[in-house]
Amino acid sequence: MNKLFRSAIAAAASALIFTGCTFPGSTKNSGSDDMSNTYNFNITENNDTEQIYSWLIKPSIQADNIISFDASRIDPDTADNRTYLNYSVVRYNSKYGLIDYAGNYVVKPAYDDYYICPCGEIVLVNIIDERNNEYEYCTLDKDKKVTSYPAHTEYTTPVYYLDIKSQKVFEGKLGSKNVTEYTGKKAVAVTEANVEMDDYGNLEVSVPEDALCGLAKNGELLTEMIYTASYAPLYKGAGSTLIAFRNEEDKWGYLDADGNTVIDFICDGDPNAYNGMMTDDPNVVHPYLFCDDYVPVYKDGYYSYYDFSGEQVVRAGEFSQARPINNGRAWVKQNDFWGVIQVGDIIEEERPKDDSSSQLTTTTSGTGYWTTTEASSSQAESTDWAGIVTDANGNPVTSDPTWSDPSVVDTGIPDNTDPGIIDTDISDQGGNVDPYDPNTPDPGIQDPVVTPAPDYTDPNIEATY
Repeated sequence: MNKLFRSAIAAAASALIFTGCTFPGSTKNSGSDDMSNTYNFNITENNDTEQIYSWLIKPSIQADNIISFDASRIDPDTADNRTYLNYSVVRYNSKYGLIDYAGNYVVKPAYDDYYICPCGEIVLVNIIDERNNEYEYCTLDKDKKVTSYPAHTEYTTPVYYLDIKSQKVFEGKLGSKNVTEYTGKKAVAVTEANVEMDDYGNLEVSVPEDALCGLAKNGELLTEMIYTASYAPLYKGAGSTLIAFRNEEDKWGYLDADGNTVIDFICDGDPNAYNGMMTDDPNVVHPYLFCDDYVPVYKDGYYSYYDFSGEQVVRAGEFSQARPINNGRAWVKQNDFWGVIQVGDIIEEERPKDDSSSQLTTTTSGTGYWTTTEASSSQAESTDWAGIVTDANGNPVTSDPTWSDPSVVDTGIPDNTDPGIIDTDISDQGGNVDPYDPNTPDPGIQDPVVTPAPDYTDPNIEATY
């Protein structure tokens, strides 16, 4: 069992990647174009409008939540693991595991928490002894082999500040007071701070309680310091992801690297965008950033997708949940079931799930993952410590004919039928606190409330009453 004294986690808890403030400021839109009408859901829009996606797996998989990552925490200079592109975290019965985009459990849900590593790993965590900071880990290495030893358990997350007195930009590391003047050229989100020299000649930073945020580039401000929070890529520039800022009305908008508004301040924070312990701030509910030139947006009870030009490309209300697009694929939810859509090209496709696999007879137990059928000689071994199906070489094995997934449910949807807009009222499933880690908000328990559009009828839906 791998043990770690959680110094990095404690540092992450004591410092903020984002700044959450209540100081009343005035909102500012970069540019003169009023883009707000572009993003409003029109209940009279043509339902035959061509969509940009196709189904890889129609909604048939049941889970408490499926969590994908927007790659904002990935360091492109050191990332040698593609787990974040090919797998997602699945939550079932209050535990976390890994699922691939073919719908197969790779790691059974048996872990208390998770986080995304800058190297690209998705790390699952069991809390063995929180008082003594003792934890157990499970992840897939760059060769897709299961291991209990993550590549990294300590991080040097960069953070950026604007010194109130000198108006210079400084760079530091999350959890450290020491800073140096920032000489990079990329656009970064900066937080108001006081930078002073200590008795030993080191520059130290302190952040006021009501500090505001803004955008800087080449060491100079591009926007006013009027935003109450920010969500930005940690290691790469904003050119491929944009940067999200929150205004005083608790709405998020997206700015490009030159400070221009691409998506106006109409978006809500999404608890499902949480990147996990160690690499995210649990105190700020932020939206996603762009992946594959698209971003899922949660706004006024509806999910939709926008492209990099700021245009809505999937109508609001099409999905009750929507996740980032990674390598052309994204998990979405309709009518209480999860499926996978394809948007664009898939460069490295996972082994396709057999069409009949979603129709398997399953056990009714919430913790049983095997059918009562006796294992054949070809059945992969199941390792007890991680609840993972592996072959003799330790590689994850999926879609074994004797393994029945209890969370795959036959919805009765014919292969040639698009279920259309089904789920328009997702209610709170109860609570927003993980019983295993009361300090970490659990995005897996609660779906954002979806407010149905008045008088909207989807002609693709056959009435059931």
